[in-house]
Amino acid sequence: MKTTPNVIIYVFAIVFSTFTFAQEKEGLKLKSPSEFKHSISACPVAVAFGIYSVNYEFLYQKKHGFVARFDYEAIPKTYTEARIESSGYSFILNYRYHFNKQMNSYFSGAYGRYRQFNGEGKINETNFDFSMPDVSFGINAGKKWVWKSGFTLTFAIGYGFSNEDWNSNPNTQDVNEMIKDFRSDYDFIDPFYGEFSIGYSF
Repeated sequence: MKTTPNVIIYVFAIVFSTFTFAQEKEGLKLKSPSEFKHSISACPVAVAFGIYSVNYEFLYQKKHGFVARFDYEAIPKTYTEARIESSGYSFILNYRYHFNKQMNSYFSGAYGRYRQFNGEGKINETNFDFSMPDVSFGINAGKKWVWKSGFTLTFAIGYGFSNEDWNSNPNTQDVNEMIKDFRSDYDFIDPFYGEFSIGYSF
């Protein structure tokens, strides 16, 4: 089943490429009307990784994009040998500068994210639970394609740094070592920002 996410991404890429080629062949430009100021989107590919994400962007003065994003995330057990069950939510604020002065544009900017994880596990016959607040800041860049119909595709990638801590129950050395291992295994992707979304602009 590990190949499932790769298959979904591959199929999605084929569909996207085919659709784009068809539009270009018909002579339609990937250009949104100048009056488009709002965009709503979701990330269907991320669902394969246990992430449910929704985005809203408001475009101010044709070039300043302000994005609010909410994620619910289930962390795979493979990130730790303790087989910790963990899930969380995050709220992201993102600024984008649109170089083409419209939604249909390359962009770059910065983001801030607050994320809260809650998890539970078992070590040496002792059940434990924990919470882990996380604050991240970083930069990102990408491209938004907007058709005249309003159909929208967005790709963005970014990276930064994060600061997290945790509260455990019971607060013992063995439990904290397991949580520390979980955090260490997840540190690389923790401040990562990614988006490959489908939506509607208007």
